[in-house]
Amino acid sequence: MTAKVGIIVDGLGDYASMKARFKHGYFVLKTDGPRGHEARPNQIAVASKKQIGILRAAKCAKVIVLVDVERRTESYAEFLAALRVEFGKIDYGVVVVACAANIMIENWYLADILELSKRKAYIKRQKTQKRYEGRHGKNELKKLMIKGVQYLETKHGPDLFNELSFVRARVISPSFDDFLDNVYLAPKDT
Repeated sequence: MTAKVGIIVDGLGDYASMKARFKHGYFVLKTDGPRGHEARPNQIAVASKKQIGILRAAKCAKVIVLVDVERRTESYAEFLAALRVEFGKIDYGVVVVACAANIMIENWYLADILELSKRKAYIKRQKTQKRYEGRHGKNELKKLMIKGVQYLETKHGPDLFNELSFVRARVISPSFDDFLDNVYLAPKDT
């Protein structure tokens, strides 16, 4: 049996996207703990115990806890460092790594929006690839939808994430690069 990686995510859109792309060798769960921009790193670490226990029982060799920075007062780097300190204080019985999207998972889709806009009829054709890291990704993505299409994170998110080039996106998005560095058990191959 191959080792599995567990991924714990915040919301339904993140859950749908991760489930769509990380199938074989991965076990994706949606958190039931406190999340959102008001949850503190120590609260997130403590509240993750139940899901981490489920993934440990499922024989996951590693667990990634993925949260969004959202509207926090601290910077992405400060928040991620605080998260990792708090997760490092608890022995979960399995390797656990905290990761964060800067600002939300939509920022990762935007990291390959030039190419995605060529394949997705519901996105306005883009002329250049911009950096969206640290911006409100959902609002930015909504601006790029064609007239008459409203962005739905559980519909469009998995569709975009499934076609996202990890190679291109990780160059544009440092937070996505960090996530991919941690989510794989083997060296970079995507």
